[in-house]
Amino acid sequence: MRKSYLPLFMLFIACNYLTLIQAQVSQKETNTLALTLTFNTALTSTFINPPYVSGVISDPTDPARISGIVVDVKEDGSSILAANYTLTASSSKTSVVPNANIVITKSDGNATVKITPAGVGYANITLTLTKGSNTKTLVINYAASAAATTPSSTYWHTGYSDASAAIALDDDFMVMADDEKNNLYVVNRKQSGLPVKTYYFGDLLGLTDGSPGDYKEVDVESCVRSRTIANRVYWLGSMSNAGSSNVYKVNSNKLFSTTITGTSTSTSFSVTGYYSNLRQRLIIWGDANGYNFTSSTASGHDAKTIDGFNVEGMTIAPDNTTLYIGFRAPLVPTANRTNAVIAPLLNFESWYNNGSPSGNPVFGSPIELNLGGRGIRDMVRLSNGVFIIVAGNYDNTPVVGAIYKWTGIATDVPVQVPTMDISTLNAEACVEINENSQLALNKLQIISDNGSYEFYNDGTQAKDLSEDNYKKYRSDIITAPNNVLPIELEYFVAEKQHNNVFLSWKVQQTNNLKSFEIFRSTNGRDFNPFSTMDVTNNKLSYSFTDNNILSAIIYYKIKLTEPNGNSYYSNVRVVTFNGKAESFNLYPNPTAIGSFSILTDVIGNKKVAIYNSAGMLYQSFSFNTTTKDIYTKGWAKGTYLVILLADNGTIKKEKVVVQ
Repeated sequence: MRKSYLPLFMLFIACNYLTLIQAQVSQKETNTLALTLTFNTALTSTFINPPYVSGVISDPTDPARISGIVVDVKEDGSSILAANYTLTASSSKTSVVPNANIVITKSDGNATVKITPAGVGYANITLTLTKGSNTKTLVINYAASAAATTPSSTYWHTGYSDASAAIALDDDFMVMADDEKNNLYVVNRKQSGLPVKTYYFGDLLGLTDGSPGDYKEVDVESCVRSRTIANRVYWLGSMSNAGSSNVYKVNSNKLFSTTITGTSTSTSFSVTGYYSNLRQRLIIWGDANGYNFTSSTASGHDAKTIDGFNVEGMTIAPDNTTLYIGFRAPLVPTANRTNAVIAPLLNFESWYNNGSPSGNPVFGSPIELNLGGRGIRDMVRLSNGVFIIVAGNYDNTPVVGAIYKWTGIATDVPVQVPTMDISTLNAEACVEINENSQLALNKLQIISDNGSYEFYNDGTQAKDLSEDNYKKYRSDIITAPNNVLPIELEYFVAEKQHNNVFLSWKVQQTNNLKSFEIFRSTNGRDFNPFSTMDVTNNKLSYSFTDNNILSAIIYYKIKLTEPNGNSYYSNVRVVTFNGKAESFNLYPNPTAIGSFSILTDVIGNKKVAIYNSAGMLYQSFSFNTTTKDIYTKGWAKGTYLVILLADNGTIKKEKVVVQ
């Protein structure tokens, strides 16, 4: 009888089927337990971008410490309830980030990780997600730098390090340039972290050194907002030699304009034109004025030397048509290199013509400024008309920087503002600060170039770090104890007319002014108010006639008052009625108030030379009005001889005592 194998075969089939079913069930269970741990960039602050994150010890706006990093916690693509998972963190270097300084807050489907640094250096922070017997890890690469000495007024902007120029968008955001990159960055002025928007302009300027998307840097070092064209901002390369061989970098010879609208993430950019021959025209101008720019720009000549060639400042002059171009180097004149120099480009915007200029630029006479042996790192015209000069080293030596205020008038002397201390900063740019829609007269925001700084004790300068998120620079709010940036009177004149005195004055803007109050005195000490005049919006020139003067001599000054109640006074003017008016007078004399005024009835252009007690020429200038204010802050105490020479041959001499 033949034996049947059918039952055995059926049993074999059944077993294999069962095995297949079990495998499918097992695979399904494995898929169900698949964990994912990823960074949620949508919920994480825009100021950080993991996995590479940089922080600063004791920084009150450090986004990784305040806002934290959000990670998604999922299983098989679905959110895991907070009660059903654990998330822990471990630091590879607890001296930089102790484990206790990593705080995790769980939620359904995600968690927030906040990191507080304790030391300088690097640490890998490993996050471990656990559910049941399954785990998943994710690493945050973290770098921490040292605390600022003024953490409450210092912000650390990351993503790049060689900040070089800045323009304010509003009270909260500014546009930054980096001299190592062809980008413009929108940065929060009151928050540390990455820019909120980046704009690449490198492909739009007709550059020749490099390739599309990767052109060598323009080396933008200065910028200025147009005062006549809405939303127009001009940017300028350094036009200098660079690199280890100190050769001319052709891309840096760019003056270009942009239209910038909006703010924050809604900021919009467009390039509206450019000019590529300014360096050559400046060399011709400098040579014609005895500065030998041909030598300064020669191949192999270091741009950052006292006789180098390096442009870092740019602003619009008081006439609203001239562009001031300020040099970090050289210092001038060639025989005694002590002064910074400005090249005035006349009728700038008419000549520029949206990047299609007709003919060559026309320059005015050079402006030489004594900034204590420093060069110009930035020039800013505040909304009240005051000019701010950020002065610093012409080379890479640690020369202490300084803030100067200036009228913008070529013959006027800049005045140092020692209460605005930037001695610990590598100050490169400056923007004004507004509070309650009013210009703050005791504050500035200073931006530093920190490209050469070693932040992490690893021997690597910031500009050379391989990870951009670790690069950073700082901006600081510096505050003076009082209002040191008041509105300057463009002029204030008191003229005798028979038995009357005609007073006339002009301000550079009226946005932050409420009223003028006129004071007078018969002894130069006791002043009394006798007339008040409200400011008219957009009216810059004012006058007042004081009738029927009975005193032999009379003094005047004007009190300027802002809407917030802050006020300050003009310099004093004096008029005499005892027969013939004095043709040459210095007031006050002696002076202990940081300035004195030259008062004269000599008409026409006048040259003035001031000599110290050793007989050395201390200062010289020209003016053609009847008054001239001389600022003496920083002068040594003592007696100075003031000599006036008029075009008509009149010579006057007078001594002034500076106390």
